[in-house]
Amino acid sequence: KKSAEVCNGHQWVLMMLQRPLAGNTANFPAFSCHHIALLRSQPRNGVYWIQPSMSDPPFQTYCDMDGRWTLIMKIDGHKKTFAYDQAIWKTKATYNKAMIMDFSKETKLESYWTLPFSELRLSMVVGRVTKHVVVRYTSSSLYDLIADNTYRPTTLGRSAWKSLIGGSSLQRNCNKEGFNVRGGMAGHA
Repeated sequence: KKSAEVCNGHQWVLMMLQRPLAGNTANFPAFSCHHIALLRSQPRNGVYWIQPSMSDPPFQTYCDMDGRWTLIMKIDGHKKTFAYDQAIWKTKATYNKAMIMDFSKETKLESYWTLPFSELRLSMVVGRVTKHVVVRYTSSSLYDLIADNTYRPTTLGRSAWKSLIGGSSLQRNCNKEGFNVRGGMAGHA
């Protein structure tokens, strides 16, 4: 820690100078939520500033510090905003960014096109119950994985998908899973 003496108009006062914690300001963003968790002894869930790539400006996102997850988007399956054929999947534009902390509202953040990952956590909220599955897949961003409409298989399995919603079922011969399962079909992302 560094210090400086500053005159407050009446007397000289010794002030301790500290650099802000990474993630607290746009001027000092972290690389990711994982980076923030590594730098803090007791990281808390909340909104932080990150900048995964120096070529993109810093932005705010929600960090789940229990698993060091970075929010990319929130989708309401009852709405058409993020339906397969919507252009929103192919744009590098935020949607409802101000709704980061309102988990009942849809949102799409800059992390959709800037955040590289090797695991993607999908969460499903039914009533007051939230369940998660983790898909192991490496990509430079979710945008790069989805926007080109190329089918990319995953191997999570039927039982993992069904575990998201208690008592759910899948069509018997519907065994194709992955990103852009409908890839190559006109009008589908």
